[in-house]
Amino acid sequence: MSEWIETSAGNRISKLAEISGPDRIIISGNATIHPGVKIHGDVELLANASNKNPDTATTIQLGKFCYIRSNSQIIPPVLKESKPENKTWHGPISIGAYTIIGNNSIVKSANIGNRVLIEDDCVLENLSIVYDCCLIRRGTVIPPKTVIPPYSEVSGVAGKDFSVRSLNNSYKKLIELEAKELQILGI
Repeated sequence: MSEWIETSAGNRISKLAEISGPDRIIISGNATIHPGVKIHGDVELLANASNKNPDTATTIQLGKFCYIRSNSQIIPPVLKESKPENKTWHGPISIGAYTIIGNNSIVKSANIGNRVLIEDDCVLENLSIVYDCCLIRRGTVIPPKTVIPPYSEVSGVAGKDFSVRSLNNSYKKLIELEAKELQILGI
């Protein structure tokens, strides 16, 4: 018996991944979700004018060729908390195509663009935004509500050694090729 579930869209999902609220998660195709990954699709969304029924709305959207390595978590960002009722409302999260999320990383961003490489042990805090073609180095912690511009290399921890540097345009194709290669090789 295989350790993986393979869909007609080319998605490969480990049977050891924990995916809650799968009916509220959209995976575009050719995505790989490794063992130990936790995807929290069952959170309560905050209702707004564009989202009339938050109980059936999409909470997480993954683009094509997303590759999520072991023990990572995807948690939709918190928009509002009510202390007396101990209740939390979230917003949706969108992760673009050809995005690689490394081992033991935690993603609470509002949006991650296309062709983003997040190395191991990273934390993308609540409501952060990472635009297209970015490289997030191992162990980086992106603070809440921080916006990372396109073609950026990010490293470090805020208040300590956090830095954002310009990334060469060639990384666009390199990240895309790596995401495709990971999907094909299944490693």
